[in-house]
This record gives sequence, structure tokens and C-alpha cells, in this order.
Amino acid sequence: MQAKLPGTLLFTMAVLAVVSASSSLISPLWPGLAGWLAAVMLFHQLPRTMVYQISGMLAVGSGCIAWVILNGNSLDLTRAISANIHVVALIASVTFLRLITGPGDQETDSIPRGIKALVKTAWGLHLFASVINLSAIMIFGNRMEQAAKINRLQVILFSRSFCSGCYWSPFYVSIATALVYAPGSDFITLVLAGIPVALAGLLITTWQLARDEESHDTCGYPLRFEALFIPLLLSIAVIVLNKLFPAFPVLTLITILSFLLALVVLVIRNPSTAIRQIGGHIATGLPSIYRELMLFLAAGVMSTGISTLLLSSDTSLGIADVSPLVAGGFILAAMLFSLVGVHPIITISVVGSLLINTSYNVNLLGVAMMMMWGNSIVASPFSGVNLTLQGRFGISSFSIMRWNLGYAFTMLIVCVLALSIYNYTNAI
Repeated sequence: MQAKLPGTLLFTMAVLAVVSASSSLISPLWPGLAGWLAAVMLFHQLPRTMVYQISGMLAVGSGCIAWVILNGNSLDLTRAISANIHVVALIASVTFLRLITGPGDQETDSIPRGIKALVKTAWGLHLFASVINLSAIMIFGNRMEQAAKINRLQVILFSRSFCSGCYWSPFYVSIATALVYAPGSDFITLVLAGIPVALAGLLITTWQLARDEESHDTCGYPLRFEALFIPLLLSIAVIVLNKLFPAFPVLTLITILSFLLALVVLVIRNPSTAIRQIGGHIATGLPSIYRELMLFLAAGVMSTGISTLLLSSDTSLGIADVSPLVAGGFILAAMLFSLVGVHPIITISVVGSLLINTSYNVNLLGVAMMMMWGNSIVASPFSGVNLTLQGRFGISSFSIMRWNLGYAFTMLIVCVLALSIYNYTNAI
């Protein structure tokens, strides 16, 4: 029973977060407390480097909070406990999509080789990863590994196709974080502004794959394009529902839709096993988000402390406006910090806190924050995706950094150009 408790607490947290976001029946304090209790129970699973990182975030946030209180200023403790709880609820709910979404190949399908196969795999993986995140890499990689050991080109394909989703996907944490730390930004505007950047990243990767001599003998994935129906349906459904119900919180909308769709599809496929599959995922699948859980809870404490301290002291970053060049500076800073292990949520939350007294275009900042996330994780040897590739396929994350560093700085130029165009044309 105790082994199932963290998953049960996380599911309870997600349900309470939905209720608190859509009505006044429940205070955000309750889902926050459920999330923190699960975090305490799962804390021992953290790798040592993350223990230091999260402890540092909590120390900074707690120090700021203590300073504010000792100087006689008011502080909303509920905000500190429940900050980012709706992002964590979204992360938990999206994991249920792993139960229903797959590329649809058969074991008897032959594994294709060559440039065309790699390009098809890159774009197909991007669409699947945009919904089921890292699980897509595992599915594709496990199948492709049956033909030959995963090589350099395949790892480049995996990391870049996955990371390009940060620029637009409703099911990625990057857009959820942008909506939180650029308050007032518009969900659909962020998605539409990010799609051209994601396409640019995929086209650059496609061009590089096509020029590499090793691509002729490299295996792709036997993707069936009819299997893309559910990922496309989900993304379109979120955008349409947000347009129909603009006042409803978009993070809560995605949280509800992800779980309900998974439940409905499982019931249609096999009613007798649907509840058992959902229950099994709650017990064993939800606790797998412990890294994200603790990062976002700790970031919430840190950002609450910093922003409250800055508000009480009337301090700002000293920037009159967030121009495309300033936003480019934020992206570059996030990239450089990520190379030494600083998670993008830390950089983004600090930037959001420092801009608390600054007027700016919230959509421009929101798009920039998605770019900060996408550009940081693609090259960082400490990012979740690159460490996953290292752990699963035995490829050094520092080698991945070397292969992707030029791409990351090219994407920085693309991002600044995109932001400049959006700003000049008043597109966002």
C-alpha cells in the first residue's frame, strides 16, 4: 500500500488542481500539499546532483521569504506552496497518453534505411514526442535498435526532433512554464508563433541528415502515418477548445483532456482492462515524474520568494522593455547556464521574477521563454533528454552536446530573427 501512495497522492493532486482552477470550491493549498507530500516520499530517488540543485533553489526561496517576513511585509504562503502546481498536474495527466499512443508498426515490418527513412523518422518522431514526450524516443529507439546499435545520426535525430516540440507543443512543459512566468500571454498566440521556429529546426536537421554520408546506411523507423491521427487530433482539440472557451485555464484544459481521452480510448479498446490499466499507471507511472515534480515545486518556492522580495523593495532588472535582442540575451543566458547544469526552469523563473516591475509584451516574453527551454535542453549534457539517451543507448551526453552545440547557436539566431519579425509586424 505504501508503495502506491506517491502515485495516489499525485493523482489526487491533479484532480484537486483541476477543481481549484475551475471553481472556488477548493483552495490551491490542498493540491499543493498533496504534491509536496508526494515529493517528500519520492525525494530519496533523486540523483545527488539534483538534490544539490533543488536544495539550492529551496534555500534561495526560503531565504527571500524569511527576509520579507522579518521586515514586516506580508506573504501569501499558499502561493509559495501551490506555485506551479497546475504545471505539475499537466505533466502527470499527459503521462496517461502513453497508454494509448503508439506509432503503430508491426514487428514484421522491415526497418527502412537511408536518407528518406531518416527524414520520415525525424518528422514522425517530432509529432509523437509532441504528445507523449520522452516515451516516443524510447519506442522509436527500441525498434530501431533491433537492426543495429544506435549511432550518432540517430541520436542527433532523437534529441533535435524531441526538443523542437518545446517551441509549440501544448503537451510540453515549456509552454506551460511560459504561460505561468509570462502572465497574460495567450496560449494560441504562443503555439502559432512557435510552429515556424520548430519547422526551421526540423528543416535544418533534415538538411544536415541529407548531407551526411553516414545517413545512407543508417536505419529509420517503420512509421505508419495513419498512427499520427491521435497526436494530431489531440493538438487540434486543445487549440479548438481553447478558442471556444478562452476563459477556461488552458493548463487545466490540457490536464482534463489528456486523462479523459486516455480513459475513453482504453474503454473502447477493452472495457474489462481499462480501469486496471489506469490504476496501474497511477501506482507505477505517475511516480516516474518525481524529477519534474520536485524541480517545479522548488522553482515555485524560489520564484515566489524572489518576486515577493523584489515587489517589497520596488526593485527591477533595470530593463525598460523586453525587445527581441533582450529576449535573445535571455535565451543565450539560459543556454550557457544549461551547459553547466542549471535547469531552464530555474533561469526562466528567475527572469520572470526579475521582470516583475517591468512592462513588456507578454506574448513576446512567453515565446522567448519557450525558446529558452528548447535551446537549452538540446545541447546541455545535463538535460533530461540527453541523459536519457546516454542511459538508454550508451551515448555520452557530452558527445551529444558537441554534436548539437552548433545547431543550438544556429537556432538562437533563428529565434532572434523570428522574435524580431514578430515584433516588427506586431504579429504577437
